[in-house]
Amino acid sequence: MATVLVDLDGTLIPLDAWEPVFLEVCERIARQVGATAEEVWKRARRRNLELMRAFAVEAFDWQSLFRSVAEELGAREVPDLVEVLYKHIRTFRVNRGAFEALRRLREAGHRVEIATNGLAVYQMVVIKHLGLDGLIDGVRTSDRFGCPKTCPQYFQGADVMVGDNAVFDVYFPQRFGLLTIFYGDWDRAARVYGERLGVDLASTRPDAEIDSLEELPEAVETVLKRRLSKG
Repeated sequence: MATVLVDLDGTLIPLDAWEPVFLEVCERIARQVGATAEEVWKRARRRNLELMRAFAVEAFDWQSLFRSVAEELGAREVPDLVEVLYKHIRTFRVNRGAFEALRRLREAGHRVEIATNGLAVYQMVVIKHLGLDGLIDGVRTSDRFGCPKTCPQYFQGADVMVGDNAVFDVYFPQRFGLLTIFYGDWDRAARVYGERLGVDLASTRPDAEIDSLEELPEAVETVLKRRLSKG
């Protein structure tokens, strides 16, 4: 059987799940310096994108990113991101079909791991709160491997990558020999993420595309059988 990696943010859970957490952090920093939450967010996001384009693990250390912005603006207090996350964790939900898809993949004999660029200190809180830890065999985070989903060691031993990011969940996994299943609108994602991260995706295409997680178990079997038939 295969080892299937499934992305967390944007795939198993909505991409906007973190918005209440980031909003509170931005508002608390902004109040200290007479700025707006939007200004704080723009600075943090700008730094995040700079580091993402360099494929640096630090791009996903939001505590450090907000600390840097607070120092720039002269704020003395930086809210603890994990504490704020626990405050809003009750608002987090999984995408439709997520539980059933993970359950069916394991019932089919596959090893299933969550593969996220996020740091373990944040992502494990979410995974455990939602009960996803009982449906998977492991979790891969960027800080564990010293890189985001961009290096061979991150994907070692895996066969299939499933996710919604055209660069991290398709382009790089394919470079290291994985089959890829894209969740969402591929053409839009390739355009947006290719431009955002400075990667040419003109010749990149996932092995399969799905519009809902209900389709995932069948898609995994299809791509695996296709590879097997090609020898």
